[in-house]
Amino acid sequence: MQYILLSRNIAGLLVLTVLLFAVPGLAAPGVIDDIYDWVFSGAMLSEPRSSVAATSVGNIALFAGGRLQNGSYSDVVDIYNRKSKTWTVSRLSVARSEIGAGSVGNRYALFAGGFDSSFKPMTLVDVFDAQTGQWSQIQLNTPRAAPRLLDLGSVVAVVGGLSGDLQYLSKAVDYVDANLTVHSTSLPSEYPQLGLPIFDSTSGIGLYTAGYQNSRPGERFNDFEPSNQTTIFAAASASLVAGPLFPYPRWGSGGAAANGMFVVGGGHMFGDGSSEPLTTVTDRADVFHAQTQQWGQALTLSVPRDYPLVQTVGDYVVFLAGTQATKALDIFDSRTGTFIVNPRHTPALYTLRDDAAAVTVDGCLLMVAGGTVYQGRNATASVEIFDACKS
Repeated sequence: MQYILLSRNIAGLLVLTVLLFAVPGLAAPGVIDDIYDWVFSGAMLSEPRSSVAATSVGNIALFAGGRLQNGSYSDVVDIYNRKSKTWTVSRLSVARSEIGAGSVGNRYALFAGGFDSSFKPMTLVDVFDAQTGQWSQIQLNTPRAAPRLLDLGSVVAVVGGLSGDLQYLSKAVDYVDANLTVHSTSLPSEYPQLGLPIFDSTSGIGLYTAGYQNSRPGERFNDFEPSNQTTIFAAASASLVAGPLFPYPRWGSGGAAANGMFVVGGGHMFGDGSSEPLTTVTDRADVFHAQTQQWGQALTLSVPRDYPLVQTVGDYVVFLAGTQATKALDIFDSRTGTFIVNPRHTPALYTLRDDAAAVTVDGCLLMVAGGTVYQGRNATASVEIFDACKS
């Protein structure tokens, strides 16, 4: 099926983008459809750390930087090759944490921004060339920590982040193309926002949504609150427009997309601490449909989750961690538009953890790495791998 998205590119011109959707009922190529047949294994990073930046390019996964047990920053990059099943170790040009990670052109892995040792946001981007195995550096036009990267195929959008000024949150967008050229624009949203970056290769669009915003940017006292702002990025035209409002703003949600369905789940709300709990974690999941360009009816996770890790594996959107109640995964099937009822509670994590990294390689190998265990007391080097690859 095809649908047309009318959008505006960064030059202000109206463009038409064709949206393609998978045929319902067909399994994604190369992915084991039965979740009970996914193969679990474990590995170790070269050093324990949390706040790791993770991305994949080609058949490799990269886990870069982060925070060590003593609070200092790491420059280590652990690299896993899915085909050879081997690990190697490399290094960033500067040790740092709160790095944004993504890839472009199916060749380059990007590690953008972050905090340096003096807690200043950076413009630095370390670039790994998966074809040559070599590193290089480019610069963003706006310094930021924790920028969100939207992998749009031939271009990656480095969106938002922590600005280090009175505005606190950034509205900057730096596009990096497959030639590693940088050009810039800004979010069309009213308020600066630290949101969720979600891209769907089937529909060719990305969302920047939810998270939180500063409703009093530039003033002496910031006003942070959950954000309902949504920006739609069209991959084919590198355009961005304001989208429909996120229906249930909250802190700490996570999201991913498959087959034109963008699933945002979990998170928490704050109460007054007397008539309502100070913090309430939710099991709500909201779904944005690329076909209609609208948010649909809310769904429910099996348990409330806060700051869940969320990845796409074939036709599935997989929610991990974010709870002490279960190690099991919540798995959304985009072909049916529902979460799988899973009485066997497998696949499941072996270790409960917070502040970990997750990435999917070749659309079929899900990896969870690093983070903290024992309620945040210890950094871990543990890597858990869920292999749904047919070959």
